[in-house]
Amino acid sequence: MKSNKKWFSIIEVLVWIFIFSLWMVWIFAIISSTLRINDYNENYIIASNLANEQIELVRNIRDSNYSVLKPYNLLNPNSTSYLDTDKFEEGSYYIIENDYSNLSIFPIKISKISDFWEGKDKLNNKMRNYKLCLDLNNRYTYDCISSWNKETFFYKYISINPVQFNSWWIVETIDNSFLINSKVIWYKKWYHEFEVKSILTDWKRL
Repeated sequence: MKSNKKWFSIIEVLVWIFIFSLWMVWIFAIISSTLRINDYNENYIIASNLANEQIELVRNIRDSNYSVLKPYNLLNPNSTSYLDTDKFEEGSYYIIENDYSNLSIFPIKISKISDFWEGKDKLNNKMRNYKLCLDLNNRYTYDCISSWNKETFFYKYISINPVQFNSWWIVETIDNSFLINSKVIWYKKWYHEFEVKSILTDWKRL
């Protein structure tokens, strides 16, 4: 009789250990999933803010052009040239950011991407020109050459395209406007993209 009780106690302990192990695995899976979701949500919010910031920077350029009575689509309001190369070009890609240097006349830096690439396999080589780093003040910058700047896993750029709409079988283009496509890419465990679009018009027609 004592032997039966002994074996019964051992079986109870083993069953309890098994149930406890399952419970711990379940708890660990929930915690791991929660951390992964939180990490993704954090990066998603950062990406959305970066993408929307690019749209706002282009709008600021347009409004600054208006303030000095220049064409709305000049890349730099301080430019004295009205050549097409000094304006936003449809079908082109650009990197754009705030200019925090004390020597800058205009607080926005923008330059055309002459050799555009995109994709998971291009991130660490051909796309390095639009990879973001953090400076000493935790501000995002394209300057990843400076040794004191810290690399991130974010990449961002804008593209400029014509504003078009389909009228039956005819594709019509709207003049004095362009479509801004702002995209942020990041790779952390998986490849992710965030994209936002906006139409910029020459509403003042100076």
